[in-house]
Amino acid sequence: MSQKSVKYILSIDLGTSGGKTALVSTRGEVIDFAFQEVPLVLLPNGGAEQNPADWWNAVLTTTKQLMRKTAVNPEDIVAVAGSTQWAGTVAVDRDGRPLMNAIIWMDMRGAKYVRDIAKGLVNIEGYGLLKLIQWIRMTGGAPGQSGKDPVGHILLIKNEFPQVYQKTYKFLEPKDFINLRLTGKFAASHDSITCHWITDNRDIRNISYNDKLLKLVAFDREKFPDLYRAIDILGPLKKEVADELGLRPDVQVVMGSPDIHAAALGSGAIKDFEGHIYIGTSSWIVAHVPFKKTDIIHAIASIPSSIPGRYIIVNEQETAGGVLTYLKNNILYHQDELLQEEALPDVYKIFDRIAAKVPAGSNKVIYKRLNSKELIFF
Repeated sequence: MSQKSVKYILSIDLGTSGGKTALVSTRGEVIDFAFQEVPLVLLPNGGAEQNPADWWNAVLTTTKQLMRKTAVNPEDIVAVAGSTQWAGTVAVDRDGRPLMNAIIWMDMRGAKYVRDIAKGLVNIEGYGLLKLIQWIRMTGGAPGQSGKDPVGHILLIKNEFPQVYQKTYKFLEPKDFINLRLTGKFAASHDSITCHWITDNRDIRNISYNDKLLKLVAFDREKFPDLYRAIDILGPLKKEVADELGLRPDVQVVMGSPDIHAAALGSGAIKDFEGHIYIGTSSWIVAHVPFKKTDIIHAIASIPSSIPGRYIIVNEQETAGGVLTYLKNNILYHQDELLQEEALPDVYKIFDRIAAKVPAGSNKVIYKRLNSKELIFF
């Protein structure tokens, strides 16, 4: 294949720590990438938020940086595909504008509301027996009582930010919000919608919203986007986005997948029962399987994969690499007075004052600067 015939995909990876954009050839060669950190807002009551505008700015900035530092002709970029952090919630109006910060996967403020809607007359581990049977039978799992699933986020908004809930046109996952900014289309994929626990996943080739599940959590169907497969083409870039990035307006945007699903594909563990372990801010172990099955005792469930017609089993550890960040910032290198450079005395200024007191005409040299860290005295 000649170099002129090589085409490229703009690949977006939006994690909790920041946004990364890479150029990948259609032959699988990673040409280069750029990264930009995204701020994280932690609230004292268990809240964790990010500004969707920061996400979008990271996408634009890293894409422009990437285009400047590579020799790839923008005319040879034919598609955009993205993966992002999973289980987050962005409430947007009809124009696609966020109505508040995004509530991300670390947020636990909705826990009490999940517990309220989950309980019943006869309870098992906090779940009403009939409700639990219904959730597991249709979805493969059930809303986590930690409140970290989007169902917890939306219940939080509904109960504590009712005006936002009323104004919300669609609730979107982070990936689906980025796709909205790219194309102007409101959409979710079969894999990204899973943690809302409102879709019937029994027929893996025909996943759809279920009225009974929507009733369990008291959500309005019209507040959720239409569903597509992860491999479906959502549509071309919006003209203004294509113009800003210097790309052709006919560049197509693929639906894409959340991070867990995309990492499994990237690892190469795509055959049935091939295991994959990931360690990042959180960590998980995943394997593709040909069936829907739930192990209640070990909290393992089969959920829709990004590969059409396939399930994956997932078991997650909520915080893994993230504890190292906490250790570094709060214990090993926390910003006390000893680590604040401005609090340290300027040694050179001290000796400059001493040198200034040497009598005029004296040939004596008190010290000489060798570099930023060394002094020599005479």
